[in-house]
Amino acid sequence: MSIPTSAPIDLQAHYDAMWERAFGAVATGDIDCDARLAAGPDPRRGLTLIARPGAALAGRFDALLDRLAGCEPRQYRQPGADMHVTVLSLFTVTDDPVAELARVDEYRAAVRSALDGIGTFGIDFCGITLSRGAVLARGFPRGPALEMLRERLRGALRARGLDGSLDQRYRLVTAHVTLLRFVAPLREPSRFAALLEALRDEPLGSMQVDSLELVINDWTMSSGSLQRVEAWSLA
Repeated sequence: MSIPTSAPIDLQAHYDAMWERAFGAVATGDIDCDARLAAGPDPRRGLTLIARPGAALAGRFDALLDRLAGCEPRQYRQPGADMHVTVLSLFTVTDDPVAELARVDEYRAAVRSALDGIGTFGIDFCGITLSRGAVLARGFPRGPALEMLRERLRGALRARGLDGSLDQRYRLVTAHVTLLRFVAPLREPSRFAALLEALRDEPLGSMQVDSLELVINDWTMSSGSLQRVEAWSLA
């Protein structure tokens, strides 16, 4: 298995554990279909700090999606314009975001303070991992900048009393990009599983994170409903 040498071993173990938990289920067609996504536009909103892959890397992701869609065409493939790495979800998507959005300027100030002194950093993408609901590209940050930024953000949000839903679903440690979401039963689970295994260590490329966006978003970061709050260039 070819893994970027600078990747933290615990992150590789985390991706492996995700794969082991999900692969057997996916191979038998035991998946979680996203009923909300299949129903059309998502009215829920959250607030997220994200990084965008460049055009070349997004193209590599799209080529991988072509292969997955060739096997299972009924699933939801993330459009290139919606691809992203989540730096941190400041509050998770909710049906009633009014109270949180009323404090958007405070969230913006928290991000500004956390970004002070954070420089550009790279993320290398190598292969895929799984959940029972999605296929994800595995990202391996170079150096400690991403984790440092996340910890600064958590501290800045706590200091302002904005941490009510922080890390509510899970504590974010990865740098993945979600590529495919399941919205329909698999037609050929065993064939799809064989393709996933073939792609598990596929080299995908790298991105240099030199800018970040704070956005109001739905569950899938759909560009059709996304609102940019502010964008920052890293030093």
